Amino acid sequence: MTDWNQFRGDRRSSGRRPDLEGPERLETDWSVDFDGAVSCSPVVGRDTVYVGTDRGRLHAVDRHRGRRRWVFDATAAIGSEPVATRDRLYLAASDGTVSALDPATGEREWQYSAAGPLESPLAVTDDALFVGDASGLTALETATGEQRWTDETETPVAGSPSIADDRDRRRVYVGTDAESVRAVDLETGEEAWTAPTDGTIVGGPTVADDRVYVADDAGTLLALDADTGQSWFAYEISGAFTSSVTVVGETAFVGADDEYCHVIETTFGTRKLSGLLFSKKGVPLDGSVRGSPVVAGDVLFVGDSSGTFYGIRVDDADFLWHFTPDRPVVTTPALADDRLYVGCEDGRLACLAWNRDERRV
Repeated sequence: MTDWNQFRGDRRSSGRRPDLEGPERLETDWSVDFDGAVSCSPVVGRDTVYVGTDRGRLHAVDRHRGRRRWVFDATAAIGSEPVATRDRLYLAASDGTVSALDPATGEREWQYSAAGPLESPLAVTDDALFVGDASGLTALETATGEQRWTDETETPVAGSPSIADDRDRRRVYVGTDAESVRAVDLETGEEAWTAPTDGTIVGGPTVADDRVYVADDAGTLLALDADTGQSWFAYEISGAFTSSVTVVGETAFVGADDEYCHVIETTFGTRKLSGLLFSKKGVPLDGSVRGSPVVAGDVLFVGDSSGTFYGIRVDDADFLWHFTPDRPVVTTPALADDRLYVGCEDGRLACLAWNRDERRV
């Protein structure tokens, strides 16, 4: 089993694989075309990549060779990321139907009907599946699909739920269209705190250490205390953020529509990079950021609307390389070993590969 079985890799939505060696360069290993546009970011389970399309089909593809294993026809378009575990694959269709499938065959084991449309990525712990719909957040038993609890937010869930389930903190963090972020108890769904945001959260919260990071479409990034919801800092731009926040040590990376990947120092919430006369807001790109930044080892990957994919060194936020796939990347990448899986325009899933034995000089 890999460590990228749900949106942005794990239950905390960290967007990181620190165990990997980041690449000096990329090359296309294989690609496969589908009969509809890729409508969600891929996830990886064991030796298979799973990705959905706007025509309501979930494709299971061999992650080494790109061969199709099976296809599952959902009840509607697949607009949210699935979740892969050893025992089941969980899938949400936009009409509110949640299905648990056998990951080897694609056969349905159980089905659940949510209270409204589904566009939020699913999230999972060892025994609970979290579903965000038009009216709130629901926890289901992974084995049976039975409902544990529902936290009614009265407005749609925005982005993926993020989960902290260590000994000292067992909570689910979720954004809403009501311009807020909520923390609820993992076992009961009871509200712990709610904090306002300036706009609708993009991508969903990110849990890093003792903080919850959220970026919104009004151009505000907040770092909140994971226990209390108290604000540590707010970082603001004149445009809109377009991605989740990825945190590496004392540095946060987040994409925006101003054609920058912003680089923020997380102690005080200020710009991290220095210029000749003024601090720089981040790394300039050729277009607005698409998908969310992800990190393999000490290399950050980010794609933009121009169709370019970049490798950026985390330590100094300097460019290592840029890569232009056959078609522009439109989803958040999935990381597995020495490969990167991305959804491209016009319905293509591409595997971008590198040699793990490479060493930078």
